[in-house]
Amino acid sequence: MKKTIAYLSACTALFAAAPYIVHAADAAMVQKANAAWDKTFNSGDAKKLASLYDENAVVSPGNGKTVKGRADIEKLFDGYFKAGVGNHTTDVVNARRVGNVMYETANWTAVADKDGKKTQYQGVLLKVMTKSSDGQWRTTAHTWNAAQ
Repeated sequence: MKKTIAYLSACTALFAAAPYIVHAADAAMVQKANAAWDKTFNSGDAKKLASLYDENAVVSPGNGKTVKGRADIEKLFDGYFKAGVGNHTTDVVNARRVGNVMYETANWTAVADKDGKKTQYQGVLLKVMTKSSDGQWRTTAHTWNAAQ
């Protein structure tokens, strides 16, 4: 009887956790989305980078403010590119997928090259992506901080 109860308890816990388990395919989707984002960021193309976001996405660059929508997101990143920021990397700490929603916490790094002086930046980001009607994963919410 105790074995049956333990088995049923384990099955119930697994069933309850199933929507939150990241399968290898889900982890690969997050990695693929991040690789595309990093590549686009590092190309310096703000318009193309903004296209990876949902039309009504909200971004908070860690300064206590938010921008909403692709046009403002494009302006935000264009400012970074004009300031010489590039060489962005993303290293996933944790990711989850529930249906057509994926979210991740990751560490990021970037380098600003201004007048030949390189400054390394790093921090933590939180990103939410949804699968759009065209089958593409687009960011709907993205916020990050920067270490001192």
